[in-house]
Amino acid sequence: MDLDLHYYARRLESFNSHHGKQLHLLFLKVGVITSFVTFGNRLLQMYARCGHLSDAQQLFDEMTHRNCFTWNTMIEGYIKSGVKEKALELFGLMPERNCFSWNLVVSGFSKAGELEIARGLFDEMPRRNWVAWNSMIQGYASNGRPRDAVRLFKELGADPDGESRGDSFVLATVIGACTDLAALDCGKQVHARIIVDQVEFDSVLASSLVNLYGKSGDMDSASHVLNVMQDPDEFSVSALISGYANSGRMEDARRIFYMRSDPCVVLWNTLIAGYIANEETNEALILFQMMRRNGIRENFSTFSSVLSACNSLRIPENCKQMHALASKLGILDDLITGSALVDTYAKCGSPNDACKLFTEFKKHDTILLNSMITLYSKCGRIEDAKQIFESMKTKSLISWNSIIVGLSQNGCPIEALDLFCKMNEMGLRIDKFSLASAISACASIASLELGEQIFCRTTIIGLEFDQVVSTSLIDLYCKCGFVKIGRKLFDQTTKFDEVSWNSMLIGYATNGFGNEAMNLFTDMRYADVVPNDITFTGILSACDHCGLVDEGRKWFYAMKQHYHIDPGIEHYSCMIDLFSRAGLLEEAMNLIEEMPFKADASMWSSVLRGCVIHGNKSIGRKLAERITDMDPENSGAYMQLSSIFATSNDWERSAQIRNLMRDKRIQKNPGCSWAEC
Repeated sequence: MDLDLHYYARRLESFNSHHGKQLHLLFLKVGVITSFVTFGNRLLQMYARCGHLSDAQQLFDEMTHRNCFTWNTMIEGYIKSGVKEKALELFGLMPERNCFSWNLVVSGFSKAGELEIARGLFDEMPRRNWVAWNSMIQGYASNGRPRDAVRLFKELGADPDGESRGDSFVLATVIGACTDLAALDCGKQVHARIIVDQVEFDSVLASSLVNLYGKSGDMDSASHVLNVMQDPDEFSVSALISGYANSGRMEDARRIFYMRSDPCVVLWNTLIAGYIANEETNEALILFQMMRRNGIRENFSTFSSVLSACNSLRIPENCKQMHALASKLGILDDLITGSALVDTYAKCGSPNDACKLFTEFKKHDTILLNSMITLYSKCGRIEDAKQIFESMKTKSLISWNSIIVGLSQNGCPIEALDLFCKMNEMGLRIDKFSLASAISACASIASLELGEQIFCRTTIIGLEFDQVVSTSLIDLYCKCGFVKIGRKLFDQTTKFDEVSWNSMLIGYATNGFGNEAMNLFTDMRYADVVPNDITFTGILSACDHCGLVDEGRKWFYAMKQHYHIDPGIEHYSCMIDLFSRAGLLEEAMNLIEEMPFKADASMWSSVLRGCVIHGNKSIGRKLAERITDMDPENSGAYMQLSSIFATSNDWERSAQIRNLMRDKRIQKNPGCSWAEC
């Protein structure tokens, strides 16, 4: 019977909790748990492995005999289950601790990112071994504290009991920390110790050194490390290729790559990524095609790099080809791949394809859903964006911010502010993006009082000098007509990029301060801030509002020639309106015919307004007919045509147009204002 019990006790490591509990009952029945600590320990291990810590704790409390193994099993179970406070409490209650006990808590808390607790335990250790040193150094390095990792390694060098000074894993970790710190001299000192202590080079250590020298631009040293190795592994070679690519030496990167007779997928991926980093995206795609012809199977890293190349080229056909390939290989259900493909479609100017792909996914995560809220909002599909937000079980701060921005940008500022208030009532964390979005929503409805109230909340949090918040406040004051206050705030703002400049430029433009906008644009260029497409929207809008035809024409053509920015439909709209207001009707119509976009009724209406201003009946009549064909309910076209006849004293025809509107039951749109009184 005893032999059978010991046999089953050993088998507990493969039992599930159901069978384990049955055996537990058998052990209780025959009374072995109270007599032999081994049986209790085996059961504890089983419960901890299955995550049944309440059962484990109950058994632990009932055990009359315990040893270090008993305590260690419970502590390890709590650490792995994330119940760190209970693990620490049990460790403090242990009557006797062995080396494994100390290593367990130091390693466990270090891996969990609880570095202060881990360091406190590490400092209390009566005698530190290589496991503890490794755990602390690795913990610092993997949790974004490379400086502390290097500092602790130096302490290890001064420790008389530091037997892990020559451990290759510790050395590789420290070299990685030096790489993160860009501390080449410190890395060279570690390399010198490796040579002096005659530490055997393994693949991890070698690739770490090659990576250090490669990222520091010391390619001679990186190449020397690789040459010292008798049979360099693929990861070391990959690090060297990456180093050459990061230094812009693609010829050398190719040379190293082609030295391998049968390069693995890691090397192909590294060279492809190198081409992309050096903006040789066509070469990257050619290499990808060569990789497939050579029968090398792609992995997720390959897809990530190639999709990045597609993002740069912005060619929708490339994205569709990658979509087909992902479907063929059966990796489209992978969330990372699917999300990257959705992002690529969006960046390639195919948002509808991105939205369609999203509907095919069976699984979603918060990151993907947040992206779709933004994407649907940009496509004007705000109801779809709202549906995703409302259906999300777990909403992050980004989720709230994304929907608030989307609502504000899609003509739903009241809903955006309602959600912001709900965030506030629920006590959710509010950041600069939440506040800036709410202030922008106030700007949309010209609600200065509410915008200033929200800004008061910003000052309480301590974000009043943040650039994002300041820019939204500038926009608020300008949209409410307080341009001087907006400019005063702009002058006090720390300007890191073109965003603040653009906000003030558009503020001037929309309020009719054309010369001030042009002067600010000059200051912007003197400050070496590179203008973008939004900047030119502001400039052309200013020229349009103030009739600066020559300036507008100059900067419209300079966009493409000097700044390599293709004019968008909003830029063409500004120029068409500018020419029409100035009476350059033929030039306006020629621009409509030349632009790579299909003109809508609003563009033709701009030219029609020019006809009204300048009394051009012949062109005006043709345009009115075209607009009403495109948009039969467009009352503006009828009213403007009626005005053309009226300005030339042709009252009869003017009355005929109004009668036609009445017969067709077309109502004139009444004017309204959102501005607060």
